[in-house]
Amino acid sequence: MDEISKTLENAARFAAKTGMSKFTRFLDPAQAVQAQRLAREQGAAFSAFGGYERSERVIGCFHARDEVVSPEEYPIVCLHARYAQRFVTLSHRDLLGAFMSLGLTRDCIGDMIISDADVYLFATEGTADFIAASMTSAGKASLRFEILGAVPPMPEPKGRTFSAIVSSLRLDAVLAAAYQLSRAEAAEAIRAGLVKLDHVPCEKVDMPVREGALLSLRGKGRVSLASLGATTKKQRLCVTFFKPE
Repeated sequence: MDEISKTLENAARFAAKTGMSKFTRFLDPAQAVQAQRLAREQGAAFSAFGGYERSERVIGCFHARDEVVSPEEYPIVCLHARYAQRFVTLSHRDLLGAFMSLGLTRDCIGDMIISDADVYLFATEGTADFIAASMTSAGKASLRFEILGAVPPMPEPKGRTFSAIVSSLRLDAVLAAAYQLSRAEAAEAIRAGLVKLDHVPCEKVDMPVREGALLSLRGKGRVSLASLGATTKKQRLCVTFFKPE
């Protein structure tokens, strides 16, 4: 068991034995799934929040099964900065590199959102103060972050939607439609370990895919199953996908 797994397991065990809540650092989606499983195994409950509704990276909370954890209890701070978009470009890689150069680790930082000239960042409380005081640039962009007292509505993700018809909601059928593959090519990619379903590697071609699920195919990016539509006369299903930029 790796160090992160041990830390999560110990936190779950602590919450189950004492009834006291235990917050994690920021978790990626796969770690959040693992934390949920460990909570069940240890007899605790697990909740997670990343600062806004659609957050990908989240802080987890192991707690007693009869307890409800509100979003306000999570030690998450939102920061905001603007940069001269007209003159420079800024990427997530630039931001992450700047944070690493300050000596920060990835688990201190949640989602990073770049929307036009605005940059929003979610961080742990102590980390947010340090970033606001110390960070002056990322890539070629000058940046000064300020801590927000309240989280504004986050920009909608950019991308494109497209429709398809699938024979079933099996993973191989949905993957084939999402990435314009043959059913055989999709099945081969799944068995080769190239596919993740909701951030978790999946090698089962017949795994059911739910509405809202996120697919990823190595080297081809992510696609979400945005919605399910009507059934055709031949009992096939109309679906809509969303592919983020």
